[in-house]
Amino acid sequence: MRYRYLTQMNRDPHKPHFRRAVVDVELIGPAKSISTIALVDSGADYCLFNIAYAKAIGIDLEKCQKGRTIGIEGQGKEICMTDLEIQVKNLSKVTIPVGFIDSNSVIGLIGQTGFFDLHKIKFERDHNTFEINPVRK
Repeated sequence: MRYRYLTQMNRDPHKPHFRRAVVDVELIGPAKSISTIALVDSGADYCLFNIAYAKAIGIDLEKCQKGRTIGIEGQGKEICMTDLEIQVKNLSKVTIPVGFIDSNSVIGLIGQTGFFDLHKIKFERDHNTFEINPVRK
């Protein structure tokens, strides 16, 4: 499936706009489902979403496996990991490991473990598009 990059304005009008590989995604929880957006991020190890979504869809955070983020600043915030069914718009549902984090800077990230294992991801910034296609087994 082919998607177009999302263009986002730069806060500084003298600098270029950002183009980001953003998709619509549905998080399917035990209580309900919720739709949001997520950045397709080849640098992210896992899919990661804001903790508010876990609470909204009925995830019991006490039963999740605890971990910590690792990034530019080293070991960071706590994450709660669980297997979750998600669906990127126009693709089939998949059940993969997903982390939830209490951070105002994270809405959603589609990362490598789980999702990239099941899909071929092709970024084509020169065409302002990216593709996500299921891997044929």
